[in-house]
Amino acid sequence: MTQTYAFTRRALSALALGLALAAPAQAETVLKIGLSLPQGAAGFDFVNGMYERFKAEVEAGTQGSVKVDLVYGGALGNPNDRLSQVRRGTIQMSDAADGNYATVFPDIQVLSLPYLFDSEATAWKVLDGPFGRKLGEDLRAKTGIRVLGFWESGGFKHFSSNKPIRTVADFPGQKLRAIGPLAVKTAEALGASASPIAFNELYTSLKTGVVDGQDNSVSVFRLVKLQEVQKHMLLSGHTYGVGVLGINDAFYARLSPAERAAVDAAGAKALAYNRQASRQAEREALDALRSQGMTVTVADAATRAAIAQKIQGPVAEWLKSQLSRPTLIDEAIAATR
Repeated sequence: MTQTYAFTRRALSALALGLALAAPAQAETVLKIGLSLPQGAAGFDFVNGMYERFKAEVEAGTQGSVKVDLVYGGALGNPNDRLSQVRRGTIQMSDAADGNYATVFPDIQVLSLPYLFDSEATAWKVLDGPFGRKLGEDLRAKTGIRVLGFWESGGFKHFSSNKPIRTVADFPGQKLRAIGPLAVKTAEALGASASPIAFNELYTSLKTGVVDGQDNSVSVFRLVKLQEVQKHMLLSGHTYGVGVLGINDAFYARLSPAERAAVDAAGAKALAYNRQASRQAEREALDALRSQGMTVTVADAATRAAIAQKIQGPVAEWLKSQLSRPTLIDEAIAATR
């Protein structure tokens, strides 16, 4: 009896060991990121390249326990769809910019107050400082998306047109593409008429004269080849384009402390990469536009002040009706000083 029992124990132990050896290794954690543009999209490394840097840093920092899956080319839906998927946890991150986040967190629109920032360095100081951290925490609390940082979405936006555009006096009578109330208020305050042209229709609308002009960062302008259908650009720098390096907060919380630290560190390195790449992309884009015959006018201090005087008041009044606290505008301005 004893001998039989000992044999049975040895047999069970051997069976258990065999099953353990045959079982697959514990599944790795997958962090899926939905991106808008195809892999290798020329001139847009400051977005795709940022997430590729993030992937490399996360996988190295976690020694492979977290695998990052980049899904390119809008394969997971449009930016608002992907943002919704991040909130649900279907995917964990997306390259949604401030306009997309405004649909679920209106307070982010305070960053679009005209001439809030006088330079990229000022924007980075505010976004990386106490104001940016508080805004990020509010976003997390209201949307379930944790903010690892704010990235540069091409930098400052500038006006372009098929009509001469050098000073504030050149705007009245022009037809400008404007999406959303903030952009409409801006165009109308300048004396222009606003038309809601979808981004994928912008090139044709400019070519056929449905609208005379638009505003975008120089990098985005070049990416979609608007220099082929626009003659003039005024480097007005009236608003700064921001993206959110956001991650589903519930997913983040399930990571181990070491994995969370690796994600945080990867986010910091990815943001540094983004800002350097964005500045380089803008310089290259400006050189290309000038070489292709566009008239590019740098707005001097007087021109910028005149544009600001026209648009800041109307936009600020509209913003107050959108923000959770109207004083957020004053807090943002104070943070730039």
